Amino acid sequence: MLSSGAMTNRIDKLERKQLIQRKPDPADRRGVLVCLTAQGKKLTSKAIEAHLANCARILDPLSTKDQQLLANLLKKLLLTFE
Repeated sequence: MLSSGAMTNRIDKLERKQLIQRKPDPADRRGVLVCLTAQGKKLTSKAIEAHLANCARILDPLSTKDQQLLANLLKKLLLTFE
């Protein structure tokens, strides 16, 4: 959903912030692998923790039974798109 130019711009910004690094792809010299740096991994972990805490906050009003029902219904819906 992004052009290659837009993706390059985003990767450039992340690289300038030292969150990722580019490495040559050993399997394809035309390609580049993008890897998280230690700082990028730390930031990603913090973002995941915040996301999971927000998910828990959103689901908190539902009982365990209702959460399971919701999970089953969402799974059924997602399977129709695969």
